[in-house]
Amino acid sequence: MDNYFSKICGVSLLIVALFGHYVTGQTNTIFDGDLVITQSQKIALDKFKARVLPILPDAYMKEDIYLIRWLRAKQFDVNQAEEFLRENLKWRKANQMEKIHSEDFSDIVTDYPVYVDTFDKNGAPVITAIAGSWDLRKAHLSGESTRLHRFLDKTMDEAAMKVREAQSQGKNVTRFHFLLNLDGFNLVQHGCPRCFLGIISFIQSYENHFPGLTDKIVIFNAPATIQAVRPIVRGAISSRTRGNIHLYGTNKAEWQKYLLQFIDAEQLTEDFGGKRIRE
Repeated sequence: MDNYFSKICGVSLLIVALFGHYVTGQTNTIFDGDLVITQSQKIALDKFKARVLPILPDAYMKEDIYLIRWLRAKQFDVNQAEEFLRENLKWRKANQMEKIHSEDFSDIVTDYPVYVDTFDKNGAPVITAIAGSWDLRKAHLSGESTRLHRFLDKTMDEAAMKVREAQSQGKNVTRFHFLLNLDGFNLVQHGCPRCFLGIISFIQSYENHFPGLTDKIVIFNAPATIQAVRPIVRGAISSRTRGNIHLYGTNKAEWQKYLLQFIDAEQLTEDFGGKRIRE
């Protein structure tokens, strides 16, 4: 990671650990919050680093900003965080995540459109998915569900990579956004029992392998029928992630106004309330 971000992150953590408060001229409260830790949390971080640094295969994993996410996910319980991170390393190795970005998913993206080519006003990456057009029932019947799940893991890993790229450019970015357009959602294509399992599996993959990496999760064009699946899905989501979810119905004026508060219209395609034409 670029020295600029590493230094600003390290200085921020040191200030909080020594003086118990953090003052910044920036307005990105998510960025500030991700860097701020208390003195006791700094002690936990140092203990955590001593245990896990020798087993981390990539340089970015050894940065404080990466390690803190695993501690926060387990309320700074060092033992639980260590086990959590070790399980993630096993998963990445078993699923060959270091090779996933060279795989061809062109067939999947045609039927299940999702992109990581949008950025908010601070330079944070934005995942955009027209999930209402996804035929999840067909995916399970045709045997595509496993490949679709891998494609979504690749998408989240790509967004995480772009977060690190933004940091290397000196941008105040620590998370990505996820925009989910549910136009076309129906219980036949999206509400079958296996569809539920697929949705929950995706959520669990995010929680287990990319914890604390989403800023805003905006779900819009949600029909009234979504209430039928909401309790089941809600149970699979951590309280921290639930706090990032913003759910909107089919009133375009409402969800468009919210999206344009943090993303320029030129970055968003028409399906997401913007002016951009994706080539």
